[in-house]
Amino acid sequence: MISDSFYAYAFYISITFLIVVGILPLLKYKRLEDFPEINKWLGVVLLIIITVFFIGFRNPYGDWRYLGDTYNYTRKFLAISNNLEFNEKKDLGFYVYMRLMSGIGNVTFFYIVSAFLYIVPPYFTFRKWLGQNAYFALVIYISSMSFWGFAINGLRNGLATSFFIFALAFLNRKLIMAAIIVLAITFHKSIILPTAALILVQFFSNSLLLIKVWLFSIPVSFLFGRKIMSMLGTILSSSVSAIDKRSASVLSSEASEEVSAVTTSSFRIDFIVYSGAFVYLGYYFLHKLGYKSKLYTQLFQMYLITNTIWVFVIYAPFTNRTAYLSWFLIPIIISYPIVNMPNFENQSKFIGIAILGSLAFTWLLFYI
Repeated sequence: MISDSFYAYAFYISITFLIVVGILPLLKYKRLEDFPEINKWLGVVLLIIITVFFIGFRNPYGDWRYLGDTYNYTRKFLAISNNLEFNEKKDLGFYVYMRLMSGIGNVTFFYIVSAFLYIVPPYFTFRKWLGQNAYFALVIYISSMSFWGFAINGLRNGLATSFFIFALAFLNRKLIMAAIIVLAITFHKSIILPTAALILVQFFSNSLLLIKVWLFSIPVSFLFGRKIMSMLGTILSSSVSAIDKRSASVLSSEASEEVSAVTTSSFRIDFIVYSGAFVYLGYYFLHKLGYKSKLYTQLFQMYLITNTIWVFVIYAPFTNRTAYLSWFLIPIIISYPIVNMPNFENQSKFIGIAILGSLAFTWLLFYI
């Protein structure tokens, strides 16, 4: 068995190897349509298997410094399995899910199923929108800096956003989409925020104005963020900030001082830069290259709205949990226009840089 202290390293090393080897043909082909199909489908299969293995077979009693809130989820699962009193039912859907899983298998089975639910529904949406090129969106999804944390530490958050991405595949079938979104909210109430953004963008189409608001929010938050938190922090971030004090950092699993880096209130310039890169990317596609897509425009606007809310509450402890309510859209913000934009030059180069950039930033944050 891989030791707790090395577990995250082993995961990142494994997916980095798979991804780098899998995308090597990007060096040869300029167009994604020439990219070998075997690399796409085999890459998807191997990534899903490896990722499910690491998430599902982690030590269920693992050290919180390395495996985050895993032990607390295990404790709750065992309490439900043994019909002990369990009062934390604020996210009823997740509680029902745990009770259902406890009647079928053990805690490892619970983590394996959770891993599938975390990965496969988003891939379904990527596949619907991008076809075989969904491989590239999946690569960006799994290699993103927040993926591991919300598979291990923020499990309810991760599953809820996975269901929300899945719901977006049914934008033209409103009842199905609404039902899945309601399910997502019952897993974690924070999904109310992207849901509100989804509703808002049905009636609003000014991306440039939203970009200006996002830019304006940065100095406002820097100067007055603590005052804003005192007024709005409890309302906007309590559902995504509340966490057992023993749990580990979402971004790292190395040592307690890294935990404090996330729990301590601070103005996260690194997160601002990370978020801003995709604000610029959406602006570049829509307003520089003139890409026309109602779906992409709405998804980008959802990203802007939810990320702006996060900027305003950036001083909240565990601020990454609020930020993730926009970050989970990043794979689509990057890949959708690259794949679907007609006559996009250097498709392979662009998607390759995006993938390697995602991996590099993830490794950087892992070591900080």
